[in-house]
Amino acid sequence: MTQRSAQHERTSRWAPWWVYLVLILAANYLRQLALPFGTLPEWGDVLLAVGIAAVLFVAVTAVHRATRRQ
Repeated sequence: MTQRSAQHERTSRWAPWWVYLVLILAANYLRQLALPFGTLPEWGDVLLAVGIAAVLFVAVTAVHRATRRQ
């Protein structure tokens, strides 16, 4: 494997940054609509937001890697 193809393999492991940003922001906007401020304690709201972001990050990465191999 050449250095160029090895570098391309490393850079293609992650989806573009804007995909993560758009999906995480959209999910948090929907979360705010479903659970308005004050519905949960602040620590619960933070944990939910971080959990949603983590799940979306893993899901986007998995989908990106699965589609790049084809």
